[in-house]
Amino acid sequence: MNADQGDDALLEWLRQVALQADPVPEGVSAAARAAIGMHDLDGRLAELIADSAGAVPGLEYDAVRRATTDGSTERLLSFEGEGVRVEVEIAPGAEGLTVIGQLVGAAPAECQLEYGDGRRETVQLDDLGRFLLEQWPPGPVRIRCRSARGTPVITSWVNL
Repeated sequence: MNADQGDDALLEWLRQVALQADPVPEGVSAAARAAIGMHDLDGRLAELIADSAGAVPGLEYDAVRRATTDGSTERLLSFEGEGVRVEVEIAPGAEGLTVIGQLVGAAPAECQLEYGDGRRETVQLDDLGRFLLEQWPPGPVRIRCRSARGTPVITSWVNL
């Protein structure tokens, strides 16, 4: 074991001791999450209103899943806010996910996908606001777009 590995092990041990001896209060964690969520104050949140993978807090409905021909399950997501509705269907495949979506009420030239690691990728929409992504890697993602009225709209994060 080299010195860097020893330092990393020591830091991890100290981190665990600190968590047990003096855990971060939930109020502090909640405030930190809220502060991170406010980094883009001009963007309006398009909230998740339906997810076939499980119940969405505050909604009463039965989860709906469609089985594919190979026995895997598709996931259906719906977001809504500031006049923008985002419908997304995710289907697992052999080489990643296939993501089919439609944005209604969004300006077509202003859509991007944001990844959990900070990367952004422009989404090409057709005339009806639809997009297709193939061989998509799983992980946290959100959609950033601009409504037809010009308001920035961002979906909540979802783990695909």
